[in-house]
Amino acid sequence: MESIYYVLTWACHRRCKHCYDTRFRPYVRDALEDVLVESDTHFERVIANLPSTMIYQDPKNLTPEGKPEERIGRIILAGGEVLIDPVRERIFYPALDALNAKYGKGGVNISIQTTGDLVTPKILDEMLERNVWMIAIAGMDDFHVGMEGDKRLPLMEKLTDMF
Repeated sequence: MESIYYVLTWACHRRCKHCYDTRFRPYVRDALEDVLVESDTHFERVIANLPSTMIYQDPKNLTPEGKPEERIGRIILAGGEVLIDPVRERIFYPALDALNAKYGKGGVNISIQTTGDLVTPKILDEMLERNVWMIAIAGMDDFHVGMEGDKRLPLMEKLTDMF
């Protein structure tokens, strides 16, 4: 299998009008805890039920013997937003640790989808320490709340400096 897209949590700090799921919203009172419990309750079981290997055969690239080359697949962790404070420590980092335990270093390419505005040098280091292979920044356009027009420029500069 080349890739698996896993929505790790519904929790999100934005209110984007186009969002396909009304569960991806800022929460009041105990609603955030309910969303966290849902993710916390299931992520270990979901990871346990992922394929035993993320190695796949690529028919577009053949070995000299004419056999498909083996490639390392990826798991994309997304949300909601995986980097908001209660999700990051309680669900996201343990999920990364569980994926690393299951596949070992180099056994899977782990990709993260994030809004980008919560990435800090410390969080970046913590993700890299947990073998995150790619960080995909989504939502720096006029359709995402807080990123309209020139509002996105400081975030773009911050991320460019970090990477």
